[in-house]
Amino acid sequence: MTIDLTIARAEVSGLPPDRLGARVLAHALIEQVQASPRPGLVERLAKQARARGWGEVQVLLLHSQLIGQSLRGETYATIRDTSDEMLGAAESTEDEIFLALAQASRALFVVDADNPGAVGEDAVGLLANAVAMLDEAVETDPDALGLRAVELPACFVECGQAYHRLEVWEVEEEMYVRAAAALRFPLPPQVRPVGGFTRRALVVNRLESATALACALLEIGEREGARQVAGDAVRPTRDERDDLPPAFELVLSALEHLLDVIAGKGGAAGDPTAVPADLYDRLGASTWPGYRACLPLAAAIAARDAGDAAWAARLAEGALALLDGSKPSIAAIALHLAAQVTRDEAALRYSRHLAALRWQTHLAVLGAVRSRLVAARVLRQGEQLSRQAYVDALTGLANRHAETRHLARLRRRGPRERLGVVLVDVDLFKAVNDTFGHAVGDEVLRTIGMLLQAATRGSDLAVRLGGDEFMLLADLPPGADIPDLADGVVRAVTKHRWTDIAPGLRVSVSAGQAVGAACDVDELVRAADENLYRAKGAGRGRAVAVTGAG
Repeated sequence: MTIDLTIARAEVSGLPPDRLGARVLAHALIEQVQASPRPGLVERLAKQARARGWGEVQVLLLHSQLIGQSLRGETYATIRDTSDEMLGAAESTEDEIFLALAQASRALFVVDADNPGAVGEDAVGLLANAVAMLDEAVETDPDALGLRAVELPACFVECGQAYHRLEVWEVEEEMYVRAAAALRFPLPPQVRPVGGFTRRALVVNRLESATALACALLEIGEREGARQVAGDAVRPTRDERDDLPPAFELVLSALEHLLDVIAGKGGAAGDPTAVPADLYDRLGASTWPGYRACLPLAAAIAARDAGDAAWAARLAEGALALLDGSKPSIAAIALHLAAQVTRDEAALRYSRHLAALRWQTHLAVLGAVRSRLVAARVLRQGEQLSRQAYVDALTGLANRHAETRHLARLRRRGPRERLGVVLVDVDLFKAVNDTFGHAVGDEVLRTIGMLLQAATRGSDLAVRLGGDEFMLLADLPPGADIPDLADGVVRAVTKHRWTDIAPGLRVSVSAGQAVGAACDVDELVRAADENLYRAKGAGRGRAVAVTGAG
């Protein structure tokens, strides 16, 4: 099976139609894995994305696999391996939005699994770092985000889901507010359907969050607080409800009924007219059959409010029989209601004591989560200031400030330490901007920066001097043959598939090289510059190199 998608007829941000179509399909499959899963299709497409080097598509498809594996209850080792692969694919994209998604998914499915000690990672720390990366993206001009804005809402939703697993519902809702705001960012028409996938998940997740918090408040006896949370829960609009898949609509009906009862809007306890007569049976086809428990639990809460503890306990027992541990807050309030029928005062006090301890733990975790978020944001801000000082924002290469510092270090080196200097200039770059537009021109510069980075080692430095001018400063081992660094750069640029950025695009560079003692770096730069002009004068698209003394 091959990918043949044509939903995007025009080039968008340098992506050809098949790659862009695969990206949108991957988002659709993330939703589909929860409503009508097709694991075989997801796995086949993930393999193809890997073979084609579509890192961003691979991340999304692996995310879909991860969700499916979790829903099917596959082994911890299998889920961990998929998460490892997703992290690797995210790192290959060099895009922190995808890295944030991979880290949030790891916190949700791996680190906070039944045996978290098997990984030795910190879910709270992973999430704090992911949110800090997303914060940085949000602070970017929305128009400048381009296609990067596609995944941003889904990343916030994933963080919210992970915070739900940690039972910090207040922070979970903050993530959903951020997701809703990110859904308003402008997107190219070809990828706007992706927003619909995230919006539908968000509708259900926000009600899940409100339900969990309201149940936790009920458990500690904060009836009015629970009533307020349930009443304030963000309900879907009619258009949002009509857009939901049938399985999601069933979940929504169950959660809204429970919230209505907690908010004091439900019918009498046990009243069969309070919900559609067939809703219980139909919930068996929802994303998780345990949602059926919402119906007897709602009746139990209504019975408790009416003062009938015995009937409430029987209904709560019925809810418990439908749960499998996936919804701890719902299970906790059901247990609490079931315990109220006992006449053992010590047992009742113990039940209330455990509820209070659970709430205290919740508050402690909430405080720790907020502290880690603040710390991660401060750390990222410091790193961002450092990057702004020494890193070129467009290409990620070193900038003039970093070059100045590095040159100062090179001048202090001994005469036997050798250095290669390569100066690179994009041929006829103004024509690229005039013909294809500045967005394509920027992508060309980013790509050349990537190619230069690929040619460097840990001790080397690739610099964007400004405009379309670049420099490579490469340490050379003593006594070795002089490498033709400049020619390697020219060939790498010539061989690159520029038509992936825009049809008909061709790019070449001219380069000049000089090699000599590192302490003579200023002379080497001048020599490389002279050779760069020789290369341009000889017809461009070539390299000229000379060897300095030493």
